Amino acid sequence: MARTLALRALARSACSQAQIERRLAQKGLPEDVIAQVIEELKARGWLDDAKFAQDWVADRADRKRYGRRRLVEELKARGLTEELLETALPPPTPEEELQRARAAVARRWPPGSLAHLEGEALLAEKRRCAAFLERRGFDNETIKKVLGELTSK
Repeated sequence: MARTLALRALARSACSQAQIERRLAQKGLPEDVIAQVIEELKARGWLDDAKFAQDWVADRADRKRYGRRRLVEELKARGLTEELLETALPPPTPEEELQRARAAVARRWPPGSLAHLEGEALLAEKRRCAAFLERRGFDNETIKKVLGELTSK
């Protein structure tokens, strides 16, 4: 039963070892059975936290255009260790992070799109854009640079 539950979880989406352990523990399965299933999945190559972390980062950074902070939070929530985080998520260069932030706002706010606004309208739009980037996990320095680009003529 434990193996079936674990395989069903992996069939739906990629999971970390901690996620599988939590799902099996929620079903009330004994720890020794959970450990046995985890070892079997790892031996067959179906459960690999390092590969999971790398795939997760590649997908979320490119497709969702998330910043480093958000990626770290999501991986920690999935039970990955600090060592795996450092391996899967090397610190990006400021230019890489800036490019990702530009891409994240490009559809809503193309470069220079805020240049025609003034006063309260400009402040409100800058707040919306900054909040959007902050939710995506970008640092304040990157947000300031992107906002500067959006308001320049």
